[in-house]
Amino acid sequence: MIDVETELAFSGAETAHAALSAHAKSHDIPPEIDDPGHLAFSFQGNRLEFLTVPGRMRIRLSAVSPNTLYFLKEAVAHHLEEADPAAARKLRWPGDDGADSHRTPPNFRLLTVLERSRPIGGMTRLHLAGEDLEPLTRDGIHVKLMLPADRARSPVWPGVAANGATRWPKGADRLHVRYFTLLGLDAEAGRVAIDFVDHPDGQISDWARAARSGDRIGIMGPGGGLPPATDRPLILMGDATALPALLRILEALPASAQGCVIAPLRPDDAGYLPASPLETLLLGPERFAASAAGCFAEALAARPEARVWVGAEHALVHEARRIAAALPAERKEIGTYWRRGQRGDARRDGHDG
Repeated sequence: MIDVETELAFSGAETAHAALSAHAKSHDIPPEIDDPGHLAFSFQGNRLEFLTVPGRMRIRLSAVSPNTLYFLKEAVAHHLEEADPAAARKLRWPGDDGADSHRTPPNFRLLTVLERSRPIGGMTRLHLAGEDLEPLTRDGIHVKLMLPADRARSPVWPGVAANGATRWPKGADRLHVRYFTLLGLDAEAGRVAIDFVDHPDGQISDWARAARSGDRIGIMGPGGGLPPATDRPLILMGDATALPALLRILEALPASAQGCVIAPLRPDDAGYLPASPLETLLLGPERFAASAAGCFAEALAARPEARVWVGAEHALVHEARRIAAALPAERKEIGTYWRRGQRGDARRDGHDG
């Protein structure tokens, strides 16, 4: 474990503490400890803790890897900024140099395109090469991919701000950033595959469809791990953008797993998902849009004891959250991967595939 601790003196410490607690609850993130002066979260072996007295906040981090430690520092900076921007600007971590740095984040690397294929209709697969890919084998299955928003410009990659947050290029050097899922990672060979769903006018999906051998793209991560192991039945549902994540989840299931997966695949494309012990309901893209929520409700009614996982467009996610509202937070993971008519931004949230 990597343990880091810092302390901040600011007049709004108690107000910020309460705001952090309220924010977590509003996002279905149950604190392990939620007392007036003590707020703590534990997940995937990591721990984040706030100890607050009038005018002062002590922050403790315990991380399983340098990648996760960076994510925790960034999360603290972002959420503290929402509660008290002045305090967030004062935040410093022991061992950091205390001033803006031009170094890239510790979990940043470049990938180079090797080849391109079409695993199913409406999706591009890129096989990419990179150095030091072993850290991508732990901490999660998703990475942020980034390209210059103005493709005519040479890339200016992100840096690290004094408070531990990522310093993103601005103005003409702004980056277009989205989340994607890692597939077929072979760290020893330095290779990984990523699938890109076709999005009309999607900057990164357009780039992927036209990518040539030797083209490069920046990544940061990983994050967003697989659902925890459970003896409960599983109900998995994802739209086209979540198919790579469903693939990773199904690959990891034990032979004893039970439940169902609801996906927008046609029968001819069923081979995209690996064989699994779960029942598979292939709706096809058109039927999925109209029927997915109803199928999810029926599946949950048949298996009220299930654990659910959903990744999809915001409207379907909203409906899935309504359907699963009675489930305790630890039995559901329901996330928006994109919003129709809106351009997301993976600097803070969002997912493209």
